[in-house]
Amino acid sequence: MTKIIDNIKIYFAFIGASIREMLVYRIDCIVGALSQIVTQLVEIIFIWIVFQNTKDLAGWNFKQVFLLYGLTLIVIGLKTFLLDGLYELGPTYMRLAEFDKILLRPVHPLISVIGSTKEFIAFGYSILGIVITGSMLIQLQIPITFLLILKIIVFSISGAAIIGAINAIFSITSFWTYRSNEFIWSFDRIYTFAQYPINIYSKFIKILITVILPFAFAAYYPAMNYLGMDKYMIFLSPVIAIIMWFIAIKIWNLALNKYRSAGT
Repeated sequence: MTKIIDNIKIYFAFIGASIREMLVYRIDCIVGALSQIVTQLVEIIFIWIVFQNTKDLAGWNFKQVFLLYGLTLIVIGLKTFLLDGLYELGPTYMRLAEFDKILLRPVHPLISVIGSTKEFIAFGYSILGIVITGSMLIQLQIPITFLLILKIIVFSISGAAIIGAINAIFSITSFWTYRSNEFIWSFDRIYTFAQYPINIYSKFIKILITVILPFAFAAYYPAMNYLGMDKYMIFLSPVIAIIMWFIAIKIWNLALNKYRSAGT
């Protein structure tokens, strides 16, 4: 337990260093955040167009779906900032043999990789997500209490941890291919299915995003709780996050035993 706490402390030390490094390039940070906000406007327009042709999606109206979308953006923003270093595992650490240096550190290499994030666009996701979520809560007349804010924070972190764990699992392909970004991205984009009510999908997709790759627990089930549609599924999110990271670390440790330097 002490070792786990120490690794968590080191991870946040890495994150702190990344924040300080980003603040050196403030203009880049601002431009990156604004560019992501503009990009997400396309998704917003798409949702608006959908509801010009239908009154609801599986019983969810426009405001409810938009709330789900806002919550998803908050989760993705957290994941992007806290865990997107995994995208660099193959192209940066493996191919350039930087991973060899990491192995010399007295800390699990996974901590070093995920702690090296420098994603400016994360702020764009989070800012837009908070604005959308807040405005939809008001329009849906859901009381914004301290408890609700606390739940949104806790379960958004849990959701980011779930998606991050899934990324960590698929990042092990880098140990053989020396590439990770394309492979992670292919599976990471499956989270977009959970941006909408899952009842609109086939049975296979439902099983995929709730059991195999549990993206639905990142924002969908929390949104159902805030809307009064479901009381209990939300509380599985932290449990699933812990299970997914347990699996991710076990798989990572197995992959480490197969690591061979690129020899760069």
